[in-house]
Amino acid sequence: MKPIQFLKFYEEWHKYRLENEWLQRSVTQVLGTSLSDDAKANIMRYKDGPDGWAARGEALHGVVESFLNGQELVYAERWTDWVAPLIECDLFKDCEVIATEYRLCDKRKSLGGSFDFLIKRSNGEIVLGDVKTVSSQSAARRRKPAKEQLGAYAAMLCDHHPALPIDKCVTVVSAPNECKVIEQRVDDCLESWVDSWDKYQFMLEDW
Repeated sequence: MKPIQFLKFYEEWHKYRLENEWLQRSVTQVLGTSLSDDAKANIMRYKDGPDGWAARGEALHGVVESFLNGQELVYAERWTDWVAPLIECDLFKDCEVIATEYRLCDKRKSLGGSFDFLIKRSNGEIVLGDVKTVSSQSAARRRKPAKEQLGAYAAMLCDHHPALPIDKCVTVVSAPNECKVIEQRVDDCLESWVDSWDKYQFMLEDW
């Protein structure tokens, strides 16, 4: 799938630029505003370090991208227990890769975002997916689907690629020795994103 023209992502700042103008927000930023102060503090507490969620997420997202694109897998040995179930996941068997780590935008909302993968399965289903990594199998059982996030990507995909129908959204939860796939209806994800965007707008007005 061809990249969106004049859209660029700056990874070091996690910012998007469209037609030489900075987009004001990302999907991650919008959804992050609804978190409580305790939740934000807890996220930051476990972010850094060689075994923190930031390093784990970067490594395993890289594995999924490389695996889907038929490239060599490169990762630290500490992530082996996560990698094996990921690359053996039934979701990825005999699929056609449409896009990975694809950059999207909504100019009206001054919004940018990137989805993890878009694939066509052997049964013809087109599936939009997001990968979430967790530290344990118990955390995998508690992990909720990324409905709002996937809804944002689905909405922007519809704007830029209206001829490409999405049949299903999935959240792939990667844990040590386990990979869980949570399926969601596209319409449910879109509704969740609209609700989240409305709450974000109300919050901005309150500020």
